Amino acid sequence: MSCIRVLAKARAADGEVAFDSAPSAFHSLRPVMPRHLDPRLHALALALAASCVASFTVVACGGAEESPDAYEAPPEPVDANVDAAPPPPPGPPKRLFAKRYVVRVFARADRDSERLGYLRAGSTHMARTHDPIGTERCAGGWYELEVGGFVCSGRDVTAFEGRRLPARPPAQPDFEAELPYRYARSRRENLAVYRRVPTDEEAAIYEGYRIPGMEPPPAEEGAPAEAAPVEAPAPEPEIMTASGPAETAGEEGALDPAEPVVPTLASLEGERGGVLMRRTLRGFIFAVDRDVRAGPRRYWRTLSNEIIPYSGLDRPRSSTFITSSGFSGAILSREPVPDAGLGDADAGVTLPTSGVHLPIGFVMSSKVNQFTVGRDGRPRRGRTPGYHHMFQITGEIDSRGTPYVTTNDGRLFRPEDVRILRAATERPEGVGENDKWIDIDLSTQTLIAYEGLTPVFATLVSTGRVRDPDDPLRDMRTPTGLFRITSKHVTHTMDGDHAADGPYSIEDVPYVMYFQLAYALHSAFWHDGFGRPRSHGCVNLSPHDARWLFQWAGPTLPTGWHAVFPRPENPATWVNVRGETPEG
Repeated sequence: MSCIRVLAKARAADGEVAFDSAPSAFHSLRPVMPRHLDPRLHALALALAASCVASFTVVACGGAEESPDAYEAPPEPVDANVDAAPPPPPGPPKRLFAKRYVVRVFARADRDSERLGYLRAGSTHMARTHDPIGTERCAGGWYELEVGGFVCSGRDVTAFEGRRLPARPPAQPDFEAELPYRYARSRRENLAVYRRVPTDEEAAIYEGYRIPGMEPPPAEEGAPAEAAPVEAPAPEPEIMTASGPAETAGEEGALDPAEPVVPTLASLEGERGGVLMRRTLRGFIFAVDRDVRAGPRRYWRTLSNEIIPYSGLDRPRSSTFITSSGFSGAILSREPVPDAGLGDADAGVTLPTSGVHLPIGFVMSSKVNQFTVGRDGRPRRGRTPGYHHMFQITGEIDSRGTPYVTTNDGRLFRPEDVRILRAATERPEGVGENDKWIDIDLSTQTLIAYEGLTPVFATLVSTGRVRDPDDPLRDMRTPTGLFRITSKHVTHTMDGDHAADGPYSIEDVPYVMYFQLAYALHSAFWHDGFGRPRSHGCVNLSPHDARWLFQWAGPTLPTGWHAVFPRPENPATWVNVRGETPEG
């Protein structure tokens, strides 16, 4: 029997019925005892009760010897904020894993606030705090990035601790390579692009895949041999016109069978919600993540999470892609140009080898010859230095009515065989004394980057092509004027339909800097025609040049971000486009 029950019996022997004076912790124990006991039991109960009271008061009251009748109520509760112990530290800042293809970064913990840029799936970032700073319209809570800006946890990013990532990330950009990702080109027309890995039955429908175990049985001995089954051809995409599906032959207004029909991106689209996302044409370019397998079948997964048959793409490459140009411009020396007394300088005048200064020249054909000065003082034809060969210009001479530019090592070139880049003498109106600005001359297809009036980089570009100035569909010239970069993207997909060239699609074009609507400076690794118009209106640069210019120009891209938009504290670089585009 417990002490409490013994004490209760003893009190009951003295005529008490309830344990009213016990501490509140025991108020639920209210035993009811009979009023009269046997005298011997009464004496024993009183003796046990005395010892119970002593032990009870020591344990419950901290050593003060008092009976339950003398129990004092605890003091009134005090304000929890007064003299309270400090809360435990929240822990180290969380790491953030971008889980969506595009994760927007906001200026404040508010979805209606200004966008600063965005992250790409698989990138990791440091938060400033261990716990989110708020949950307004973000169930998982808002985190502030260590480099600034706010992202939503749960929906867009996963907050985690430790070194192990929450999921396997897709390929991340390699800023040390010529191209940030691996790229591959479609090898054939009508190539299937899936939303997920297809089943065998779906692969049979869209690829003509022969399912294992479903081959026809072998012919019996003596029976005529049957023709070998032919893989079913992949269904042709529905050709679309401006008003909808093309009409069938024989109907009023039907298309002339002899008239070629140019497909469009819309006509290549698959059924909404179906496994087939779209089909491609030969030459479409994809940024490849990794290969995946489904039984005996093998596919490529792109960075945009598309699934493409393995044999449908060329071998993915990163730094040497198909026709990727090895051409690069010149990082210019910031040292003052030495006074060599030029003008109509002799061919033998040389500059110190401290760096490259403007003016410089680029050879525009592998068939162009260089010249040297013979004993009679006349130019003599020499070897061909090669396409896009760069040289330092030291002066100009005239030999019997033929002009030449001279180099720092005694060679001569005819001006019509080369592209000459000269430094500007003044800034465009509106450009500040120390502002960064990019000068693009359409007439010479050249680009020079400046800091104030100091040229820091010079190269060749390919701007929009003008095939026929009187035909708007064949006049794709780059717009002229003074602009500012409106956004910078490590990569950005470019596709579209063009009446003259048909549809095109290039996923994750590297180092894109938009400056006017859809016009941008960007890397072009699919051609090597720099110094001549080639594009649909953008300014094409070689992979090396695009990467350098992207890293130099403002706004500065925060570490780990995929895109950034300019702000007053992170201003954009000026872009000055001038001149007349040559036809052709």
